[in-house]
Amino acid sequence: MPSKTIENIPKLDNNLEPHQDEFQQLGELAGIYMDHKVFRILIELLNMGIDPDTIYNLLKTIKRSRNPKSRSSVTSQKSSSRSKN
Repeated sequence: MPSKTIENIPKLDNNLEPHQDEFQQLGELAGIYMDHKVFRILIELLNMGIDPDTIYNLLKTIKRSRNPKSRSSVTSQKSSSRSKN
């Protein structure tokens, strides 16, 4: 199986296949909104055979790293507010 490196990633075209466009519309009807470019990248990752759980974990990690408050600071705030009561 060829390794998945930057050189092997196909260039993204500007348009989705008709069924992929419908898939994005379905997501929007379900309340899932994302940038069209992000959606295309996710579709391409799935087409490359990347495990959906791996993609999900990557997105969670990215979200966590962009969150200004860490989980520990939120937990310590809750603990200190309980002790004041």
